[in-house]
Amino acid sequence: MRAPLFTLLLLLTLPPLAAGAAPFPVTATPAQVVLGRDKAVVVQVKTPRGTPPLRAVASTGSLMPLPATARGVYSYRWIPPDIRYPLLAVLAFWVDASEGPPEVTTVNIPLLGRTDLEVATDVGAGAQVVVEVAGMRFGPVTTNRKGRAKVQVEVPPGVREALVLATAKGQQTRRTTPLDVPPERPLVAVVSPDVLPVGGNGWLTLLGEAPMPITEVDLKVQGGGLEELGPGVFRLKPEDGASAVVVDAHLKDGTGAARVTAPVSAPIVVDVSPQPPPVEPPPVKPDPGVDWSQYLSWRFVSLHLLAGGFFAGGDNRGPLVSAGLGYRLPPLGGRITLEAEAGLRQVMSQPSLGPTGPQLDSRVLGLPVLLSARVLAFERGALSLHGRAGAGVLYYDQRVTSASFEQTLIQQGRTFMAFLAAQADWRLGPVNALFELRGSYAPAQAQQIDAQLGGLSASLGLRYAL
Repeated sequence: MRAPLFTLLLLLTLPPLAAGAAPFPVTATPAQVVLGRDKAVVVQVKTPRGTPPLRAVASTGSLMPLPATARGVYSYRWIPPDIRYPLLAVLAFWVDASEGPPEVTTVNIPLLGRTDLEVATDVGAGAQVVVEVAGMRFGPVTTNRKGRAKVQVEVPPGVREALVLATAKGQQTRRTTPLDVPPERPLVAVVSPDVLPVGGNGWLTLLGEAPMPITEVDLKVQGGGLEELGPGVFRLKPEDGASAVVVDAHLKDGTGAARVTAPVSAPIVVDVSPQPPPVEPPPVKPDPGVDWSQYLSWRFVSLHLLAGGFFAGGDNRGPLVSAGLGYRLPPLGGRITLEAEAGLRQVMSQPSLGPTGPQLDSRVLGLPVLLSARVLAFERGALSLHGRAGAGVLYYDQRVTSASFEQTLIQQGRTFMAFLAAQADWRLGPVNALFELRGSYAPAQAQQIDAQLGGLSASLGLRYAL
């Protein structure tokens, strides 16, 4: 009775084996992928304040981190694998725990395979064929003179057959047809910590649609040993002298596999031989300089392009375009971005010189050069809202022509311009769609011009993060 009692006490004293727990909120957009159509999924994970760095792995495809937009919010871009058959992808997120195995958050993304299903019926030509796959209906498609039809269907993972409904002359036939789908299942292997301690223990977690017990998996370990503590959770102990531990996991039915490699930290050698007394070096004043290299990265830079129109009353209206360069400040979770922007706006009017005077054709081109700050005010999923404020100088060029003038009147100058704006941003990966409402002030007043090149404006555009 001693061995069972010792095992029970060991399990009671261990931290909870929460391999299937979900401690972090995760969103994936879109929630499922149609292979050949959907190119990427944006995944966002929120962690509490003070949480260690988040780690992530995917059972298939490529998972790439995106620049942080807020403190405690991690964003990733997951690209599906280059396949066409349905499969379930499992994405795992965790932080290393000080003691015990980590709590792993998983999100499942179904990959739907799109295929043309050849259907043969016994009802002849002109029948209406509908194919039902996992509750989704495709069709109807009319059969040819041989009673055959081709129906494009989308097949979710785990579905092995489809229901074919054929209707002709008020009669309906029902039959099932098998789907040629490989029996592949997801498998993810997580090792914590990322560097295993010499003479210590680490943790291995095996996950698919659920934690994978040892009865369903064949494990091969190089450089260490394993001890199962619960379904899908193992204690991992490096061997003496091993520089790395390699784990190969294969589902016993041959439908999935995973491999993970973890380095082992080198032992610390302490030299206990007598040492000569240290020589006190002369005092060195600390360098007060700042390491700016951490801020010099292209991942903080973005480009944007806007186009729309403005209205300031009277004839002061017209089109506008602008292009800008932004730099996201790393402090404060990257919520503040400094931007430089140059644009072009045009006003065209036809004033008259008095009630009976000749009609003039006036065209004013404005070139604003602005500096601004953009602040992230709200973010949820792919949508974020920003506030912008800025100012600068606006150069203008006015050209007036008339039948009564011998030559074109030209007047050039510059004026002050300031603006406030609200901007909506929809993330589509590295390229974001923008909508901006802006109120600006830019009076142009001189000897032959009295115009307002500011006013209210609405613009659509794009932002690209380098």
